[in-house]
Amino acid sequence: MKYKIVLIAALCLLPNLIFSQKSEIINPKDKWYFGAEIGRNNIESFENGPTTKSFQGGVLAEYYFARHWSLSGRIKYYETGVSFYKPDTHSGGWFDLGTDEYYGNFDGAVITLPVNIKWEFRVYRNLAASMKLGTAYNYEVKSEYKAFSEGAKTDYSRHYASFNAGYGVNYFINKNFAAFIDIEAFIGQSKGTKDGFLGKIYYNTENVLVNFGVKYTFDKVKENELQIVE
Repeated sequence: MKYKIVLIAALCLLPNLIFSQKSEIINPKDKWYFGAEIGRNNIESFENGPTTKSFQGGVLAEYYFARHWSLSGRIKYYETGVSFYKPDTHSGGWFDLGTDEYYGNFDGAVITLPVNIKWEFRVYRNLAASMKLGTAYNYEVKSEYKAFSEGAKTDYSRHYASFNAGYGVNYFINKNFAAFIDIEAFIGQSKGTKDGFLGKIYYNTENVLVNFGVKYTFDKVKENELQIVE
């Protein structure tokens, strides 16, 4: 809910731009856009404490292969982490099915390269809502395994893939310049496991990022690529 509030608040700032804009509908098909984004990073995978917030940012390149569809590649930096705790469940009796205490706390940071396909659907003139889906290659530039229980694995690879999905809004300010806001989730590498009723449960890194960005195309938009609204 709190992430939806961020988007709603941002939309409240757009009416002056929208209604003061010329009556041209921008068609970005076959255009490359380059830009940057910054925002808030929320680490959601700390089981033993509150969500941790930090700064994150990156650069992007985006190609519109259709009017409402694009492919993008980015380079981003954000902090991540995992914490977990499972108590000792041994009964001490002759028929003991309990397990040992299991815990750990991982603090890390990654350089990530997400690749996404995005669909935009027009809300009003040059304001569009969007949904994106993709995957990312990650390299850990910080890997600190703190207070792991005996026998808990701490030699995970610093290179791994993660799942990435998000939604947001995109606004074409003019023929070459656009601004956007989106919220996206990254689900990455496991840093611990525990036995569950239906099998093993994995403690994966989970981050939710709120992005504020701008992008620019150096390609000229031709007059016949504009739709005029009366």
